[in-house]
Amino acid sequence: MESMTVIVLIIVAAALLSALVTTAGLLVVADRLLRRRLEESAQRVGEVVAGKVRSAVESAVDDALPRLRSEVGRGVQEGAANVLPDLRQEVERGVGDAAEELLPRLRGQVRDGFSEALASAVTGGILGRAGEELVRKGGGVLDILLGSRDEDRE
Repeated sequence: MESMTVIVLIIVAAALLSALVTTAGLLVVADRLLRRRLEESAQRVGEVVAGKVRSAVESAVDDALPRLRSEVGRGVQEGAANVLPDLRQEVERGVGDAAEELLPRLRGQVRDGFSEALASAVTGGILGRAGEELVRKGGGVLDILLGSRDEDRE
C-alpha cells in the first residue's frame, strides 16, 4: 500500500504541478492581455480627454474673444483719448515754430520776387511794348489825319 500511496502522491503532485504551471501560464497571458487592453483603453481615454479639453479650450476662446476684442478696443480708445491732446499740442507747437522760422524768409522772397517783376516791367518789358504800340497806332492816326493813306490807296 505504500507504493500505492506513493503513486497517488506522485499523481497528486504532478496534477498540482501541472495546475500551477497552467495557472502561471494563464496569469502571464492574462497579464499581457490586460496590459495591452489597458494601454489601448488608456490611449482611447487620453484621446477622449484631449478632445474634451480641446473642445473646452476652443469654447472658452470663442467666449472670451468678443470680450477681449472689446477690452482691447476700449483700451486703445482710452489710450488715444489720453495721447491725442498731447499729440495735437506738440504738432501745433511744431507747426508754429516752423512758421515762425520760415515766414520771414518767405516774406523776403515774395518781396524780392515782386520787386524784380516790377523792375522788369518798368525797365522795358511792359513800357517798351506799350511805347511801340503807341507809336504804331499814333503813326496810323497821323497818316489818316494827314491824308497820306488816301494817296497810297489811289
